[in-house]
Amino acid sequence: MESIVGEPSRLPLQWIYPQQNETRPEPTATSFLALDLDQQRAWNEFWPQSGTPQTWDGIAHLDGSLGSTWVLIEAKANHPEFCSPPSGATAQNLALIKRSLAETKTALSVHRFFPWHGTYYQYANRLAFLFFLKKIGIRAHLVFLYFYGDCFPDETPCPGSPDHWRELIHACHLTLGLGNEHMLRPWVHDVFLRVPAP
Repeated sequence: MESIVGEPSRLPLQWIYPQQNETRPEPTATSFLALDLDQQRAWNEFWPQSGTPQTWDGIAHLDGSLGSTWVLIEAKANHPEFCSPPSGATAQNLALIKRSLAETKTALSVHRFFPWHGTYYQYANRLAFLFFLKKIGIRAHLVFLYFYGDCFPDETPCPGSPDHWRELIHACHLTLGLGNEHMLRPWVHDVFLRVPAP
């Protein structure tokens, strides 16, 4: 894991979710963190506390010489789910979301005219979440896990190779106005995993 978290591989990840025979629902937003009062207040001011929060496909952490580091997993297996729909938040919540997305875009040198609450909103709000953690001093990495070679019974289009995924990711970045290098880039990782043949 040295390429992801900057710690020697002898320090294994400690998985918070999922675990063997997992039956719990996916963790949401900051539910896996023990935020202090100031951090919780900052989160309340950064993101709506009602509506649909971020959900995580996997969460792990390790404790190394630099302190605790979190690894957040967002997994995708097909093209339609990657092109997530716009935010469905209420007007009041959307106003806060837009403000926080705008703050994130500014930090990542994205022009304000690129909307982040439309197509690829899920990708954008994951970046905003990572930005927030960095802002309040919590070490974290965001891993986008892309499965390829999957086959859905309804013929949902599934990328057949890492290169196919890279094309889709490039289109996402163009739509969001996201450059190849930005402030969060060292902590955002694309991992490609082949789905075993049946």
